[in-house]
Amino acid sequence: MSHFRLLSTDFDGTLISHFSDGLCTPDFAAVLVEHKKAGGLWAVNTGRSLWHAIEGVEKFQPPVQPDFFLTNEREIFHRTPDGRWVPEHGWNETCYQRHDDLYARSTHIFDRIRLLAEGHPGINLSEENGQVAGVITSDEQVMHDFVAFLESERLKQPEFSYQRNTIYLRFAHSDYHKGSALGELCRILQISASDVLAAGDHFNDIPMLDGLYAEHPCCPSNAIPEVREIVQKAGGHLASKPAAEGVAESWHFFQANREP
Repeated sequence: MSHFRLLSTDFDGTLISHFSDGLCTPDFAAVLVEHKKAGGLWAVNTGRSLWHAIEGVEKFQPPVQPDFFLTNEREIFHRTPDGRWVPEHGWNETCYQRHDDLYARSTHIFDRIRLLAEGHPGINLSEENGQVAGVITSDEQVMHDFVAFLESERLKQPEFSYQRNTIYLRFAHSDYHKGSALGELCRILQISASDVLAAGDHFNDIPMLDGLYAEHPCCPSNAIPEVREIVQKAGGHLASKPAAEGVAESWHFFQANREP
């Protein structure tokens, strides 16, 4: 049986449901063991920061550790043999610089975002290192309305983009998302998209599920309709089970239908 070289999984909503105990399920644990035994690599491709991703995986208690963290929907870190997490400096530094340059050219957008937030109790700004990094809304309808506002602002500056997951949104350069980070990791590892299985459940996962960076996309049964549509269009697998159980189901589905 031919095995995938890289498994790229979102974390929240994809491996752990929002109402779970946060622990790895037996079926997914078995997949990780088999995948690792066959020489496969595992990347957790998440919107979490590095420290938050480490915290989540420690609680998850998988039988093997991830080889990579793709954090904040754009950064790449690899695990050393002694367990340290080291950044891919070239990619990460360029990523930081391009975001700094974009934000410096986007003061007019940030001014309008601040003005909107000041007049709307359901929109709360989040900051990182003194810079407005995103918003947290009171509910998903408020987020839907905020995204519509943001799309109108992007007409003036298309490079100013965002990554969205439920009531959380992070501003981003349009060139940086889970898909482009996965593509860069594959370039570094010299892995083709045909050897990648990617799993996600929400809006910010869509860039790695459209078939461009992973030819075997999938989603658990709890994925939002927009993700299910993208995965289906890309010829992927719509699991009948939620969260990690659905990812395990998809992994077995692709393995059973993969050419040797």
